[in-house]
Amino acid sequence: MKREIKSFVHARSRTSKQDFKVLEIFKNSTFYSLEELPNISKLLPEGKINILEIGFGDGKNIFQKAASNPEINFYGVEIYKAGIASLLKKINSDDLKNICIIFGDAKNFLAKIDTPFFDFIFILFPDPWPKKRHWKRRLIDKEFLSLLKKRLKNKGRFIVKTDWQDYAKNLAAELVNFPTCLLYTSDAADDLLCVDLGGRRI
Repeated sequence: MKREIKSFVHARSRTSKQDFKVLEIFKNSTFYSLEELPNISKLLPEGKINILEIGFGDGKNIFQKAASNPEINFYGVEIYKAGIASLLKKINSDDLKNICIIFGDAKNFLAKIDTPFFDFIFILFPDPWPKKRHWKRRLIDKEFLSLLKKRLKNKGRFIVKTDWQDYAKNLAAELVNFPTCLLYTSDAADDLLCVDLGGRRI
């Protein structure tokens, strides 16, 4: 059997006992592991704009946008538990009700959804894996884009930003047949989530 190539490497141990306690408190409410994820359409109110951020890191970006836009549903998928725990504490502190966090591989997460669901999907600064022998680990390739397209609604947008010029060239080639994608490099505006939604910006 061919071994699956991952776009990430798990750190040995950076998740504290306190972090594990936070994850347990919010398990199956604000936070879900991919294995236990129910129908995603039932996690937050239906009939709203759905935005997904893949690999949100410490959660600063998705938290700020969710706090500023309570009428929009935000979903985040991440594989580093320390970052998830940090975000969950902020969500709890501000009592946010419009955000849902998933622990797991983004590819497996998208594969688990069987209908077009998201209005926007963001990937901010994906790991460029700069050494050529590691390029096969880069997340965004034809297979990933094919999967991602199926999870975007009609006229949905995929937005990606990188500050690694070599990766930007690679992405531009991959995205040539993806007209709903916006690719930003380090020269673009910093606030990527200033997206026009019906005449206003988030």
